[in-house]
Amino acid sequence: MEVDRRSLMKGMLAGGALLALGTPPWTFAESPVRKAGGYGLFLGGSPADEAFARGARAACAALVSEDLHIVKLKDELLAGTDKIARFLERTRGIRWVAVTDDAGAVIFLELTRAAGGRLLSMGTHACLTDGAFLLRHDLAATSPAHSAGGLLASHFIQTVDRFSITEHFLQEPPEEQGGLTSWTAPGFSSYRSEEPEVIHMHCSGLSLPDGCRQLGLETSDGWVPIPPQVRVSEPLTWQSRSWLESVGYAVAASALGIGAVQESCMSRAFVHQSSDAKRTKPAERFVSFVIDV
Repeated sequence: MEVDRRSLMKGMLAGGALLALGTPPWTFAESPVRKAGGYGLFLGGSPADEAFARGARAACAALVSEDLHIVKLKDELLAGTDKIARFLERTRGIRWVAVTDDAGAVIFLELTRAAGGRLLSMGTHACLTDGAFLLRHDLAATSPAHSAGGLLASHFIQTVDRFSITEHFLQEPPEEQGGLTSWTAPGFSSYRSEEPEVIHMHCSGLSLPDGCRQLGLETSDGWVPIPPQVRVSEPLTWQSRSWLESVGYAVAASALGIGAVQESCMSRAFVHQSSDAKRTKPAERFVSFVIDV
């Protein structure tokens, strides 16, 4: 039986308690996005914290010439819930980039909800030891303005042998101006499907049918090529060989609202596979958030 495309792209967000519970309906509220009064980085104690922080600080320095205010949790998230709740209450107006492990993600979401926060984006990031792709990222955002997927793909195509990125936007894309808008980087081919919603697929090193199969789609029917002349990609102002640092950079850049290519679609996917891919990275997984408090 074919996996439903909408379920695939929205597919809330692989792994652990998040997979069991899903994302609470309050998280992507319809209220207008508030202008951030400052930016902070919350490190929830995951093994990825330090590398993620290096990438996030690089994005802030490169894009807005400032540093992030960093809060590092010394104890487990569960043990510090009261302290974190009080902290969120005291930091009204701040836009936070946060990183936690799977278990901490559910707790952090509940604390944010209780503080009246608004989630702008959320992603699960994993380095796998089996399966088709070495790196797998599942993202959701309020709109393309808070997208991290394109910047992630631009970084990974330079440094990662195999990866997949899926991203879903919960608000309608902006009206097209001057024709169809999409994304590309050298070596990628792009496709568009309009059923049941507009989806873009960007493939590198493998065909469209192979890309669909790797993402769990049993057919590639209904996709049409996107003309090359209408595609653009994010410029790279910084680069790292560490995929963890690259995720930190891309998520922080999405929080700053700088440089995202806003595709005219509701969902998109990026898949890449080189011919000589090797599995050399250790297994790792964590969850990222961008929230307004």
